[in-house]
Amino acid sequence: MPGLTAFNRRWSVGSDDFVLPGAILSLFHLICALILTGVLCLTDFKNSDHCVLELWIFNIVYLSIVLLCLMLEFYMSCVSYKGSILNTEPRSAVKYILYVRLLILNGEMVVLGYGIYWTAVNYHTCPVNYAKTVFLVLITLNWFTIICILVNIWCAYDPAGRSWVKMKAYQRSMRESESKYQYKRSGSTRNWRQRKVMKAYQDSWDQRCRLLFCCMRATDTNRNSFREIARLLSDYFRDLDVVPSDVVAGIILLRIYQKIERRAIIERRKNDTYEFLSGVPVTSSTKFLSLQEGGADLELFQTVIRYVHFAVRAYGWPMFVMTNKMGLCHICSNASCCFPNVRNGVEVVEDNCCNFNRAALQTLSEFGNIEIIYATYHVDIGKTPFFIALDYDREKIVISIRGTLSMNDILTDLNAEAERIPVEPLHDDFLGHKGMVSAAVYILEKIRLEKLLERAHNYRTFLGTKDYDLVIVGHSLGAGIASILGIMLRREYPNLSCYCYSPPGGLLSMAAMEYTKSFTTAVVLGKDVVPRLGLNQMEALRADLINAIKRSVDPKWKIISCGVMCCCCAIEPTSATELSTADQVMADYIQEKQQTRTTGGVHPSDSTIALTRHPPMYPPGRVIHIVRHHPTKDEKALSGNDPVYQAIWAENTDFDEVLISPVMIQDHMPDTLLTALNKVQNAEVRYRF
Repeated sequence: MPGLTAFNRRWSVGSDDFVLPGAILSLFHLICALILTGVLCLTDFKNSDHCVLELWIFNIVYLSIVLLCLMLEFYMSCVSYKGSILNTEPRSAVKYILYVRLLILNGEMVVLGYGIYWTAVNYHTCPVNYAKTVFLVLITLNWFTIICILVNIWCAYDPAGRSWVKMKAYQRSMRESESKYQYKRSGSTRNWRQRKVMKAYQDSWDQRCRLLFCCMRATDTNRNSFREIARLLSDYFRDLDVVPSDVVAGIILLRIYQKIERRAIIERRKNDTYEFLSGVPVTSSTKFLSLQEGGADLELFQTVIRYVHFAVRAYGWPMFVMTNKMGLCHICSNASCCFPNVRNGVEVVEDNCCNFNRAALQTLSEFGNIEIIYATYHVDIGKTPFFIALDYDREKIVISIRGTLSMNDILTDLNAEAERIPVEPLHDDFLGHKGMVSAAVYILEKIRLEKLLERAHNYRTFLGTKDYDLVIVGHSLGAGIASILGIMLRREYPNLSCYCYSPPGGLLSMAAMEYTKSFTTAVVLGKDVVPRLGLNQMEALRADLINAIKRSVDPKWKIISCGVMCCCCAIEPTSATELSTADQVMADYIQEKQQTRTTGGVHPSDSTIALTRHPPMYPPGRVIHIVRHHPTKDEKALSGNDPVYQAIWAENTDFDEVLISPVMIQDHMPDTLLTALNKVQNAEVRYRF
């Protein structure tokens, strides 16, 4: 950090990313040099055959190139190790070493090309059997190495690199002209040039999105989505000069800093905190769910567990197969290949030819008297699959919305700007995730166009379905859509309930979130990253990463090795050691962290550039947070080594920080959530603090 600028283009590598590649290549070329030297010394090249003389010359020339590569790569590795992540001055020579190495690479390819020609012409006739076999192996290995180098160059290629350099040059020239001459150009000229430069950078991100989603059909909707997402990404990254390895190092540092910060809070009893469970501070005011017999919390929790099965089944047969050992056999035994999609009153739209999804939905009957009456698996950007079921046991009509499972769903997730939720009467402060608002509007229009709820109410009137209340459930993307759909249907169905499992964090504005608390229950497991993700939270994460990188004084590879060493037995980074041993350093770190978040994050290499900010958005409803308690040595005698799961009531604002953890993705998986919910209900030992 910053990214390496070469050939008037920014690349997705830093000047400190060549430590390991340089060491590996230098070791490889050292072995090649030893082999070539051994062949030169042990082989008799005095034979008068012309092919032997050519082989001797080839040996000398290629040995010279290998030795030159060896010295350059070793020197590049040593230079790349110097300095810290931000202190790039000691590594300024890396760019020029790469220029020379690239020039030698071209010569190496020419020599190896001649080696292929010599092998094709003289391999079977030349009398030096041992030497020519060794050269054939070396030529093959060296071509493989060159191909690996070219693949890495392709991976480091940044399509937006040239536009980024032009944008930085424009920003730098504007600052220099203003500071040197103390005058500003006319606003129209300056704004025109700025718009031109920014549009070029945004277009490069648009091309990147199209390349990433190249398998999708080129429709007007897709093109509009690509443009909106490209604008968001270009705004987010335009002043964030980091490369992937910087992000890895920053995440490792941030995880260490978060642990140290939590430990310091416990030691100081800040805000009466005496424990952290899944990164959540536990105080005397923390409210645990009372899961005693006859309690309201127990009834709610049992309802939450019941409807999580609906949310999981919305994913169709792939999730059913993943979460059941005999799932594939069960699906195949109930599939109906080449049969109509309307069967026994169940209408399934755009299922596969064997109706696997319908077979997976039918397994809901294992959890009670449940009947599916409609399901659609049509998917597009802003159009998410869902199904409608009748829960006769609870006397409910259930709408279950699928989470992210396709590239179209990912684009819906990425379209994350705030948009007004279309409710009657209109509320300007009711804002929601744009992609999920579009998906909720799509589902509502489909429900009304095909009169699906009327069909559900009139399906079995002799069982009282006309008086059934409405329940909307979903997981992840489906949870966000379910919450917004609940807001839109609330006036029509005042007894409506929503159950949102692992909902996205950047979902609702404060006003809309407060409105959902009367009918929505959200469930979050542990350190799940998705309820902590939104544009505002991503900006906070960006600020925290920058703050962590600014504090770092160690080489990047030392930081990364600290994170990947087995059992974390490596020495902690210097900045982390200072943070954990000095109270004043910790206080300064917390203050700097808060200040960086308040100002929106300032790029460490350019204090004049302020990063963008978006309004805060929150997960919906009342939040049940499932947390883990890892038993102490004394408690292991009672409960064993497995963590104990507990349920607490959390505030929506508690999820404004991404907690770095190995389980941050795993905790979002629906099968992991279902297992944790069952463990909370079945736990015989519950710890109280």
